This record gives sequence, structure tokens and C-alpha cells, in this order.
Amino acid sequence: MLAHKASAQGAMVAEIVAGHRRRFDPAAIPAVCFTEPEIVSVGLTAAQAAERGIETVTGHFPFLANGRALSMDAGQDGGFVRTVARRDDGRCLGVQAAVAHASELSGAFVLALEMGATLEDIAGTIRAHPALGEAFHESALKALGHGSHF
Repeated sequence: MLAHKASAQGAMVAEIVAGHRRRFDPAAIPAVCFTEPEIVSVGLTAAQAAERGIETVTGHFPFLANGRALSMDAGQDGGFVRTVARRDDGRCLGVQAAVAHASELSGAFVLALEMGATLEDIAGTIRAHPALGEAFHESALKALGHGSHF
């Protein structure tokens, strides 16, 4: 589930041994369960943010409303994308997803957290249609209080 984290840490250690100054401080590391459907979690869940005293908004979008998921017979299993953001400034804190091939979406989720993206940034990014990644966009729209495009 976290082999990619260990690999990044190993590369960092090799650079330190070679005399370079490095530190390991990623904003987000994807945790992936390669089950059927796949499950991805990046950053904080709403519950984890609440434990830290952070007020959040969340947007939940079901893959049942995503054309690509339906064409892959992946929309019927209750899959979703959930985006968690700070209530005060809309900064994305975490993303969770469950659907076939969810691991392929993890890069977009990590990039959003690493870049400090807001809900507006995610909602304003044009995604290919039809594609699973549209659900990330739609979950941000939901968190902003907008209706779905589908």
C-alpha cells in the first residue's frame, strides 16, 4: 500500500549519503488498497481534520453519475470521490475515492495537495470527458455548493 513512500524515502537517503541536503516532507502520500474496487486516500479525511480542530466542507460525487465508470461497469458498486477542504479558505486537505482503477486518479489528488489547490482551483480545471477524473472536479463543485454537470 505504501511501497511508493518507501521508494521515495530510499532515494532521499541515498542523496543524503552522497552528501546532499535533503528532507522528507511531502504534503501528501497516496494510500492505495488494490482491492475490487480500488480505494485511495490522500491527505486527511473529514474526521481526521475535525480531530485537529479544522472546520471542513466536503464534496461527494458518486461514480454512478460518471459516464466512464458506467462504460467500465464500475459505477454500480457505490464508488465515489470525496474532497475535503478547509471551510475558511477552501484549501484542499484530502481526497478519498473508491472505484475500479482509482489508483490512476491518485496522482491528481496528490498534486492538488502538494500545490495547495483550493476547491476553486480543482473545480476550474477542465477534465477530459468522459473520464473518471471528472468525478474529482464534480466533488469540488459539490463542496462549493454547486450542482453537478451530470
